[in-house]
Amino acid sequence: MKQGITITRDYDRHDTMIVRIQKRRGKLGLSEIEELLRYGSGQEWCGHYAILLNCSEATIGGSGYDIFGEDPGDVVDLYPIEEGEYCPICGKFVPPFLYCPTCGTSWKDCDDNVEKLLEGMKEETERMILTSSKHDSKVAWYWSHIGAIDMARQLGLISDERRLELYREIEKSKPAAEGGDPRE
Repeated sequence: MKQGITITRDYDRHDTMIVRIQKRRGKLGLSEIEELLRYGSGQEWCGHYAILLNCSEATIGGSGYDIFGEDPGDVVDLYPIEEGEYCPICGKFVPPFLYCPTCGTSWKDCDDNVEKLLEGMKEETERMILTSSKHDSKVAWYWSHIGAIDMARQLGLISDERRLELYREIEKSKPAAEGGDPRE
């Protein structure tokens, strides 16, 4: 632990457990707080935390006089967030950090592979085109997927050749025009 910095467990005014980081001199920066929590005290403090920032009008005031002529230091209170418990801020249940609470996808299975992401989007687009009852909805899903392919190309994540291949793959799912001509 850095000299002049302490990390302790404490309770706030509502008897909610907090982790308090105190620095005798100087201000605590976010990157310094993250480093302390990740590597300090043999990684004892690793975990998920919420921090409340009071940036209200009431914090702007002050006398402007520096009575002691020295930097008084800084204190930050953090709220630990544990999966499967209740959020110390809002009181709602915290879902497991291992998977998405909405779709059930494992977080560890998600990666930065744009091909996997586009394939998943294609499957969802095809499913929505098949299950949507309105023609406008089907067309919107189709063109949103085309837009995602174009964006991936513009960001340099896929080549122009791959973009054209993906166009051809999704073309099979293009909804027919309401008049019956599938080319529109």
